[in-house]
Amino acid sequence: MLKLKVYILSLIITLLAGCGIRMQQKSLIDEWGGSYNSTTASVFQEKEIYNDQSTDIWGLEKTECKYFKQIDTVSFKGSSCLSISWNKIGACPWIGFGIGWNGYLAKDMNDIMQTGSIDFYVRSVKGQHHIPTLIFLLEDYSGIQTASLLKAKYFERYPIDENWQRVSIPLRTFLQAQKPLSDFSNIKSLNIECQGSGDILIDKIEIGTATQTASIEQKFGKVTAGSFPIYIFKDSLPYAWGFGEYKGKNIHLTSDNKAEGSQSIHLKWDSSEMGNQLKQVGINWERWQAISLPDSINSYELQFYLYINKPKAFEQLKMGFESYNGRSVLNAIKPDYYASSMIIPNTWQLIKIPFSEFKFKESRFDTERFKQFLIEFEGTGEVWLDEITIQQK
Repeated sequence: MLKLKVYILSLIITLLAGCGIRMQQKSLIDEWGGSYNSTTASVFQEKEIYNDQSTDIWGLEKTECKYFKQIDTVSFKGSSCLSISWNKIGACPWIGFGIGWNGYLAKDMNDIMQTGSIDFYVRSVKGQHHIPTLIFLLEDYSGIQTASLLKAKYFERYPIDENWQRVSIPLRTFLQAQKPLSDFSNIKSLNIECQGSGDILIDKIEIGTATQTASIEQKFGKVTAGSFPIYIFKDSLPYAWGFGEYKGKNIHLTSDNKAEGSQSIHLKWDSSEMGNQLKQVGINWERWQAISLPDSINSYELQFYLYINKPKAFEQLKMGFESYNGRSVLNAIKPDYYASSMIIPNTWQLIKIPFSEFKFKESRFDTERFKQFLIEFEGTGEVWLDEITIQQK
C-alpha cells in the first residue's frame, strides 16, 4: 500500500512537471527571521518574561530603601504592572528584583544573543522622570551574572512621563560585558539592579527582536546652538534629574534667595549620610537632543551666579558636562573663576569658567553631542546657583 502511494505521488509530480509547473520548497519564517526547521526557531520560545500572570518574581517586598509591588490600578497591557520605587541611601543592601520566567526552567539564549532584545514598557508614576540607573543582569545556573546598563538611546523619547513608551535593550550588549560571561545556554533569570533613586512603572517585559540601532542624533535629533547666551537654567527645570529631598541631600528650586528672575537652585548636602546615592544632578536644555556648538570649543565659557554662606563651600563642588558618547568633564570651582577675583560669602557672585579649562580632548568628549550639564558634590555644603549659561567670550 505504501509503495502504491509513493507511485501515485511520483506520477502526479511527473504530470505537473510535464505541464511546465515547478514546485518550490518553502520554509515558514518566524519573527526572528529564522525558519521553523532551523535551530534558532526551535530552540528558543520562552519570550514572555513578565505579564499579569507572572509568579516567578522575587524581591517584591518593602524595605527602608525600596517599595516594589504589583499594582492593579494601571497597566500598559492586561490588568496590572510593576510599581518600582527606590532610594539607595545609607547602608542599604543590594536593591533590585528578579524574574525566573517560564517556571525557572533553563533558557538557551545562545542563538538569539546577536539578534534579540529585552523589551519592556515604562512610564512615570507622576509627572516627568529622569532616565533611572538600572542594571539588567542575565544570571545562569552557576550563579554568574552578565550585565547591561540601561541607556538613554534604548528609549523612544525623553523624558519619561505619564505615557507608556517602549524600551529595547539589545541582547548583544551583554556580550560586550567584562568576562566571565554567563552561560547563555543555561539562563536562570533576569535580574534588575536599581541604583540611585526612582519611581516608575514597568510592564510587559519580553524577549523581542533587536533593531539595527540608529545613532542618538537620528533618534532624538541634533541641534546646533544658534543664539547666545544659551540658558541651561533660568527659573525652571523642565529636563533635569536628581532634584528632591533624600537622606543627606535636599536639592530644589527656591524663590527665597535668587540673583535674577524668579527662582534659583538651592543645594544642601552631607555626603556622609548619602551612602551609595549618586552625588550628582543633571540638567539638559534642549529636550534631551544632542547639542552642538557652532564655533571652536575654546570660544565659549560657562557662566553662573553662586551664593555661599561658608567660605570653603565652593571647594566641595564640581561643574561640567556629559556627552552622548558617555564621556564627562568636570572642574572644581577655583577662586580665579570669580569675576570679582575674591570670594565673598553671603553675596551673589558671577563665576566664569572658560571652556579651555575643561579637558574635552583628553577625555575624548564628543563636543558635537553635548547631553547635559552636571553638578557634582562631595563633603558637606550649602550653595545657591542661578542663571547658568553658556556664553561666547
